[in-house]
Amino acid sequence: MVPRLAAFLRGYLRPGPGVALSSETSFAGPGGPTPATLHLPSRRGDPRPGCWVVLHGLTRTGRSHPGLVRFSRALAAAGHAVLVPEIVDWRELRVRPAVAVPLIRAAVRALDERRVSEPGGVGLIGFSFGATQALIAAAGAGARAHLRGVAAWGGYRDLGRLFQFGLTGRHELDGRLWAAAPDPYGGWVMGSNYLTRVPGYGGCAAAAAALRELAVIAGDSEVFAGSPELDPVKRRVGAGLRGPDRSAFEILAPPAGAWSASGEPSEDAAGFALALAAAALESEPLLDPGPALTRLRVPTIIAHGRDDRLVPFTEAERLARALGPGVLRRATVTALFAHSGGAAPGLGPVGLARESARFLALLGSILELARGAPAGQSSSRPTT
Repeated sequence: MVPRLAAFLRGYLRPGPGVALSSETSFAGPGGPTPATLHLPSRRGDPRPGCWVVLHGLTRTGRSHPGLVRFSRALAAAGHAVLVPEIVDWRELRVRPAVAVPLIRAAVRALDERRVSEPGGVGLIGFSFGATQALIAAAGAGARAHLRGVAAWGGYRDLGRLFQFGLTGRHELDGRLWAAAPDPYGGWVMGSNYLTRVPGYGGCAAAAAALRELAVIAGDSEVFAGSPELDPVKRRVGAGLRGPDRSAFEILAPPAGAWSASGEPSEDAAGFALALAAAALESEPLLDPGPALTRLRVPTIIAHGRDDRLVPFTEAERLARALGPGVLRRATVTALFAHSGGAAPGLGPVGLARESARFLALLGSILELARGAPAGQSSSRPTT
């Protein structure tokens, strides 16, 4: 495993044209041919110990997201074949898990049938929104025939808690409370999809459209959604909103930093988050991973960034607790990486060394997962 981990790190830290062979391809999805990118080891003679389907999240860049491309090509540099499907709905910021989950399963089958690696099946890894959807897809009937394991990085367990964090910056676990400045992007996306399904806001199509416009602008410009740079945009897109449209928009898209101006989140924001989550779950039951987690039978790795500003790291613990016995191979909360936010400050030399060792162990476990090899000791709790 050590040589492949070293190859992955070289490919990730020093990305270049010779790291992997990348090509455009397609596979038979539920709605017809689905575009994808296939990354293969640059040395054609190298054995391929396994293969991966890698999922992007709700992002405008989709499979072209620079971080996702870098990660996928590093996997290929470590000897793996990697298929990254394009989930068009997610690029267009349409959630639609009932469409996405069958597409994910089709991508896994398609890669397994290509026989581009040594026998061993396919590993599935999803990031952000794609993380939880990967877990749901891996729990489907017949998944074990094609999947060796699944890794979820930055996923959520409880949609209501996720939305409350997004609107208040507060999250908790076992009575312990944390606070952080949240990334409002998730609220904009979910609001654009489900605001009109919230009781009392059925006529708020204008606010939903304004929220989508905000998310599109942030995604296309690659500007952090919580940046003051977007405050003039908020004023522009929300200028004509009145009544319930206006109140919903102000809750979901306040000025940068407003979440902490009074020191405590507003009751309106906390209550609205739960109402929006309930409306989303009623519309899309597959947004709740709970039923799938109890059916999951393939080896599973849970990973999360401690400074994640879209999905609080406490959701990693909730995911780990929800899995059946013998399924969890590793659960790690790392201070070195978050898909929205950055590395936790103030680690110091000892802390940095400890976190680096934990992070490398996590990466090693992920690389082993697609081979069907043991991925570390079974654990019921993330290492934080």
